[in-house]
Amino acid sequence: MNKNQHSFAFYIYLLIGVVAAGVLALFIINSGYALSALREQTYITTHKTLSIYSDYIKDSLDNAQQFLSGFAYNDEDLPKISSEDLLTRYTAFTREHTKIQETLPSHSMIDGFFLYNPEYDLYTASTQTRISEKETIQLRQQLPDALTQGTLQLDTSGNWIPFQIGSSYYLIRLIYHQGTYVGALVNACNLLEPLHESSLEQDGIIYLNHQTFGPMSNQVESDIRLDPAQASREYTMVGMDGRYLAVACPGFGSAYYLIALIPDASIRDGMGGMYDIIILAGILLVLLMAALSVAMRQLFIRPMERLSEAIRKIRDGQLETTVREQALVSEFWEVNRSFNEMSSEISRLKISVYEQKLKRQQIYQEYLKQQITPHFYINCLNTIYSMAGLGKSDLVRRLAKELSVHLRYTMNSQMLVSLKMELDHIRNYLSMTELRYPNTLQCELEIDPETETALVPPLMIQTFIENTVKHETVPGEPMEIHLTAKQYWQGSERRVHICIWDTGRGYPAEVLKRLTREAESPAEDYQPGDGTHIGLSNTIRRLKLVFGEGAELHFSNREGAGAECDILFPFIDRAEHITEQQQL
Repeated sequence: MNKNQHSFAFYIYLLIGVVAAGVLALFIINSGYALSALREQTYITTHKTLSIYSDYIKDSLDNAQQFLSGFAYNDEDLPKISSEDLLTRYTAFTREHTKIQETLPSHSMIDGFFLYNPEYDLYTASTQTRISEKETIQLRQQLPDALTQGTLQLDTSGNWIPFQIGSSYYLIRLIYHQGTYVGALVNACNLLEPLHESSLEQDGIIYLNHQTFGPMSNQVESDIRLDPAQASREYTMVGMDGRYLAVACPGFGSAYYLIALIPDASIRDGMGGMYDIIILAGILLVLLMAALSVAMRQLFIRPMERLSEAIRKIRDGQLETTVREQALVSEFWEVNRSFNEMSSEISRLKISVYEQKLKRQQIYQEYLKQQITPHFYINCLNTIYSMAGLGKSDLVRRLAKELSVHLRYTMNSQMLVSLKMELDHIRNYLSMTELRYPNTLQCELEIDPETETALVPPLMIQTFIENTVKHETVPGEPMEIHLTAKQYWQGSERRVHICIWDTGRGYPAEVLKRLTREAESPAEDYQPGDGTHIGLSNTIRRLKLVFGEGAELHFSNREGAGAECDILFPFIDRAEHITEQQQL
């Protein structure tokens, strides 16, 4: 350590002293959160108010809707309005008008009930006193036309329909029964009258918004773009330069929102001169943080970046990477020196690791040579010869093609293949077997599509299928092979479960005992004494070689069937594996 180097603690205390000099500035900065807190509090208070009033509106509209349903479906006079007898029709129509007129006062939130029979063009309505004569005339003129022309349509889901008549916006609930429309209407402005009279509005705007219809108010300015769903979760600033704080609350039904636009200027006015102090404190904080950032970068960030970059290079295989040992902080100087020593040690271990990798590749290559089983190919060639002698040229061509595909796969030098490729190979193998043993072998595959990208050693599944064909299949006697593959989770680890079972005689006791022992602790130099089931022993060793302790094999004789093997191993995705190999 030279005389210009100091300890990590020295620089920490130095920085604390600098920060202490700006304590006053930091105190002022804390006031900067006041505006955000005030907005948040305003949002919470307003949202609660809107929520309470929304529940009140919902209850009132639900009551009106219950009345309409009972009136439409249970009232005995309603069907008579469509009667061909004039006296009966008008008598019933008069009684119905009286009923809605008597009922309206008990629904103070509702502005009116109406009836309309399009067949006889009979319309009547009863409205609250707050509805002006002009509005009443507009309703009489436009509602029947809207219903007959289809501009106002029934909502079979039972929702209130937004509708504009003149410059006013209405919510309309319609029921059509026995040839007559029964409806209730509410003026959107009147619906929110209690909120308009509260302190919420002041210089702001409170209105009702429909998901597809849009704002039901003429006060909403064109530059206000608002997502009601977002404004119902957190406060949102809308309008030019964010001049309004938007608060939304889901209303009755899924399509309506109660929205309040509160001027941000009125919120800031409540802070008085604190706003100017916040701006000044913000400027001071920016300057202080800029100075601290420069110091931190020189003392800590840049040395850490150099060290991190060196570690990344080591991870990418550049084992000769070293770090420049020069550093102002003594601890970084010591870490850099230790890192360089470690890098040198890793380089010395590189040869040993490479040799182990070669050994694994040699084991795998040796296995591939063992997979070329002459008896299978000889049998296929004999079958081709026999078919050719019988003149079955189509079968000869098919078997020759399937055999060429089979050979291409078995001579593949890849250490791992996708489960989909292995399953395609199984189908190819079964297709050739079917030609050799017609009407004998039946294989059922139940594969979870999510598992098809998982990597497996090539010829792994074929070993088990081929073992059944070799030891259990008798020409002319039906044999079933079942194969399932699915994924599951073991804690946070994604894994694959492959189950293979047949309807044969099952494993002999001594073979089952030996396979179970090998599955628990496979020996690399194990050689079966009788030469049987060598493929299974080889597969066990390969699975352990690829997946280590993560691979599990369980051999058993299935009750009521034959041999069964369950293979469980970690899910290694093909795309991720290719990326990892490219990085290596």
